[in-house]
Amino acid sequence: MTNQAFDAAPNPLAALSSSLAGLVESVGASTLGVQGRHRRALASSVVWQSRILVTAAHVFRRTPTTVSVVADGGRELNAALVGMDASTDIAVFRLDDDSVPAATLGDASAIKPGHLAIAVGRSAQGDLTASYGIVNRKSGPWETWLGGQLDRLIRLDGGVYDGLSGAPVADASGAVFGMATAALSRSYGIVVPASTVSRIVDALLAQGHVARAFLGIGAQPVPLESARGPDASGAGVGLLITALVSGGPAAAAGLLVGDILVSIDGTPVSSLPDLRVTLAGQIGKAVTVSVLRGGQAREVSLTVGQWPAQRHHC
Repeated sequence: MTNQAFDAAPNPLAALSSSLAGLVESVGASTLGVQGRHRRALASSVVWQSRILVTAAHVFRRTPTTVSVVADGGRELNAALVGMDASTDIAVFRLDDDSVPAATLGDASAIKPGHLAIAVGRSAQGDLTASYGIVNRKSGPWETWLGGQLDRLIRLDGGVYDGLSGAPVADASGAVFGMATAALSRSYGIVVPASTVSRIVDALLAQGHVARAFLGIGAQPVPLESARGPDASGAGVGLLITALVSGGPAAAAGLLVGDILVSIDGTPVSSLPDLRVTLAGQIGKAVTVSVLRGGQAREVSLTVGQWPAQRHHC
C-alpha cells in the first residue's frame, strides 16, 4: 500500500525538470551557434528582432564582415556585420533570412538576487546547450572596465561556460532579460541587460557605431582644497585636467591644463565614470562647466562633442 501510494504520487522534481527542459527548447528556438574554424563553437547568439542577431564581441579576434551561424538540426545561415561595441561586449549581425524567430524579451529591472537565470546556447553542430544558476547580485547603472555603460549590473553566481558567451539569459517564465558574457568580469558571469542590448542594437542599426560624449580632456581625481568664490565648496573631490585634445570642446571653450573640473550643469563630477554618466545624452548640447583655476571658481560654457574613434580621453 505504501509503495503503491508513493508511486502514484506526483513527482515535483520530474515536473520541474520537464518544465526547465521545455523552457530551454522555447528559448532555443531563437538561439544560434556562432561557428569558428573547423566547426568549433565560438559563441552563442540570439535573434533580438527579426533578422537581427546579437552575440558577444570579445569572441572575435578580428572584426568579421560575415559570420556563419548554425540553427537547429545543423542548418547553417550567414550573417553580415552591422557593428560592434566592445565596451559593452555586443556585436550585431544581420541574418540573410527571417526563418529564425525573435526572442521574447523580458524586463531586467524586475530581476532580483536569487532569481533563476537560464543561459541557452547552441553548439557548432546545432545542439542545444544550457546552464542554470541564480542571480548573485543586482545593482544600479554600472560602468564596464572598457568604459561602457550598462543600465544595471546583473551578476551570476558563477562563470559562463565556453560557448555560452553571447547566449540569451532567460528568467523562469522564459523571457530573455539579457545576454551572457564572460568578458566583463574575471570572477563572475555578467548579464548585459535587455534594455542595454536594445539601446546598443538601435544605435548600431542607425549609425554603425555607438555615439559617446566627448570633451577632449585627460583627467584624474584630486581632493578639492579651500578656494575663494561663491561656488567653492572647499571639500570633496574634483577632476584635475591633465591633458587637452587640440581642437576638442574643452580646449575650444578655453579650459586649461591644471583646471579642476567640479561640476557640469550643477551635477558634481568626482570620477571619470561620474563624468561619463553626466555627459550621457548631451552630445551637441551646451553645458555649463564649473572649474577651479588657481583657487578661483569659474564657469565656462561649452558644447559637448562626439567621441572620435581611437580616442581614450573623455
